[in-house]
Amino acid sequence: MGDQVTSQPVLLHHRLHDARRDGGTAATRPFTLDSVFTGAARRCPAAVAVREEAGRLTYARANARSTQLASALVLGGLQLGDPVVVHCDDHRQSVVGQLAVLRAGGVCVPVRSDLAPAEVARTALVSGARVVLCSTSTRSSWPDPGLLITLDEPGTWERLAEVRIDPALPRSGPMDAAYLLVDEDGGQLVDHRAWQYVLAARMQQIGPARGPVAVRQAPGGPRTLSAMWWAFASGGALCGRAGDAAAVQALGGAAGSVFSPEEYARLLTAAADRPVGAGPGAVVLFGGPCPPELVERHFAAYRASRLRGEFAPDGGVTPWTAQELSPGGPVEAAASGVGTPVPNVHIQVTEPGGRVLPSGRVGELCATGPALPFDRIGLPEVGPEAEDFTGSGRAYLHRSPWLARWRADGTLELVGARPARA
Repeated sequence: MGDQVTSQPVLLHHRLHDARRDGGTAATRPFTLDSVFTGAARRCPAAVAVREEAGRLTYARANARSTQLASALVLGGLQLGDPVVVHCDDHRQSVVGQLAVLRAGGVCVPVRSDLAPAEVARTALVSGARVVLCSTSTRSSWPDPGLLITLDEPGTWERLAEVRIDPALPRSGPMDAAYLLVDEDGGQLVDHRAWQYVLAARMQQIGPARGPVAVRQAPGGPRTLSAMWWAFASGGALCGRAGDAAAVQALGGAAGSVFSPEEYARLLTAAADRPVGAGPGAVVLFGGPCPPELVERHFAAYRASRLRGEFAPDGGVTPWTAQELSPGGPVEAAASGVGTPVPNVHIQVTEPGGRVLPSGRVGELCATGPALPFDRIGLPEVGPEAEDFTGSGRAYLHRSPWLARWRADGTLELVGARPARA
């Protein structure tokens, strides 16, 4: 009972529907990620928010610590919209750090603890962040920040406890950038509202995760973020496991899970000589397309567990398309199909010059919409001008590395890699 919020979960899709029906925008209502967590903490403070080998973190403790840390960040001079790096090797520290940044009105720049030094350096360059929240093991990656707080260092929380809680908290707004996700081409800016659309679509189509949500990726990775906010929006718990054996064990009792197809294939191999059991409530395969043989392996191992594919071709946290996967489908269709656009994502298949192609014609796969990042920084790719679907004056057309075409049934088919432009 203590591992999940037992009262009514936060049904984001209902709230978003009400906002649209009333003719308002998300900006008129308190739709921020930190407010979602705070609501869950108020309903069931003793529930577990994060569970991993090193220990557990309750909603109440995470809420209190993140508020204290947010106050310290504001006292330290953090301005609205300032980037803050969160680079932790522990899911509990990472969650507290991310909540604090969002509550203080900053932009969270998550960094996986297993990133190579060159990738960490790119994050520093693209984000320009001068504030870093880290673990003892990751502190040496940031030799010269303006402000560095080591969240697992003895004495850190004793010093933070002396900081007066800032009465202006929380400072984030629905249309503010919540995350800066650094990739090979620069960084994607994702606002709070985009996250709400993503979470609402998943819970509407696959349901809330009323229990543990298992993840294999290190803290700060896109699949971890996707699992984390699905868990918190449902009142469940993020369940992070470092090794394959531990991840398999967590998977058996999970309400949901988020893996890449490659991760999940490895876990099914690790689980092959173990009792099958009931399995998770649902498995979300996030990132690239799902191979048909993986679908068959899933249902052979976990017959009653739902399987959902969410296609996110740009390496971010916001999927472009989704599909319910089932056994026994045509191999050709499963191998190249990625389903239909998720709500509030507008897919375009275009010629190199930007002209939209009709169904059946092969072209570059692009997308825009309020459920996607609203801008890029660093090294933006120049694409055709996009229609503003957001209603906010902000639109950015994302170009994927794929060629695709629309099928007659309205689903999207991947054809191959997009040729590099000269």
